[in-house]
Amino acid sequence: MLTNSAFTQAQKNNLFNPAGAKQQLGLPPTKVMVLGITHLDAASSKFQLAWLEPLLCRLRAYNPQVILTEALPGEQVMGLDAYAAYHGDAGKYAGPTLEMAKTAQTELHLNAAQALVKADSLAQKGELNPAQRRYLAVLFVAAGEPFSATVQWMRLGAVDRIAQDGISASLVKRLNRFAELRSELASIAARLAADAGLERVYGAGDHASDVVLPNNTDMQAAVNAEPGLKDLFNHNTAAFHAVAEDTMKLSSASQVMPVFKWKNSPRFAELDADAQWFSMLRSTKMGRLGRQRVAAWEAQNLQMAVAIREATASIAGGRALLVVGAAHKPFIEAYLRMFTDIEIVSVPDLLNSNPTGCPLSTP
Repeated sequence: MLTNSAFTQAQKNNLFNPAGAKQQLGLPPTKVMVLGITHLDAASSKFQLAWLEPLLCRLRAYNPQVILTEALPGEQVMGLDAYAAYHGDAGKYAGPTLEMAKTAQTELHLNAAQALVKADSLAQKGELNPAQRRYLAVLFVAAGEPFSATVQWMRLGAVDRIAQDGISASLVKRLNRFAELRSELASIAARLAADAGLERVYGAGDHASDVVLPNNTDMQAAVNAEPGLKDLFNHNTAAFHAVAEDTMKLSSASQVMPVFKWKNSPRFAELDADAQWFSMLRSTKMGRLGRQRVAAWEAQNLQMAVAIREATASIAGGRALLVVGAAHKPFIEAYLRMFTDIEIVSVPDLLNSNPTGCPLSTP
């Protein structure tokens, strides 16, 4: 939020700043927490979902009303597929989502948009019985929203996770696997949504902007031509080596909270942004290729900020959570600060808090 002095200076310089409106809000600002994560599918084979409980307990205490993830929204999955001649194969971004959606659409005789309309209508009815939840799950699958379907599956008792009400036997197996995925999309976002009694999660990811990416071969050659750049990209520098958590692969319960604290720290944001992105802006050898790559990155993060703004429109003064790769976090937060009623919630403060009943770590 702008301080009074900064806002006054902006006015003196005749600079329009939408964030200045935060000083005039009739309701409290909408709180958004951006949880930066190390993607859990890259964790050690020793990693156990139970180790996430200290984190999940604190997130439950935050009690978000809207939860978003880095997954692509169904609308974009279907759009990329429809424009495959321009974007390429959408399966490289969301293969299982697309395959499941098309199967469900055929079985329900609905397209993705029709399925989403029905899903939204049913989700607003309030407390649902098991048959309605099963039907809502398959509607979300058809709409290209498998993690919202997973929320419904998690909210069902084990005896109710059966092949009825539009759910096929093969989809039962898929949703059972989704519910146990070692992925932050399921084990953090969907799990938290189910625990909070929410009906869905929102995909905020973006790959439509990938059309402006430089050619992979040219990009790789440019990176190799710049001394030290690959080491920076891979965090293979003294600054990163000085922090043990940066190279941890979550192979023990005691590592979980330190890793999350590090990945959400201002220092990590500073080091990572410089290593991966600002280094390309400084490079003279990379030329326009580096600038092009950063442009695509900024566009992707701006799209995610837009998705958050849209998803939070109906909860003015409420609380939202985005679960996203840690490299995205500082960029998305910077863009969110420009909006008229968004207040960033500190993840370090949450992780260092001690809500009643929350363990400090998992033994």
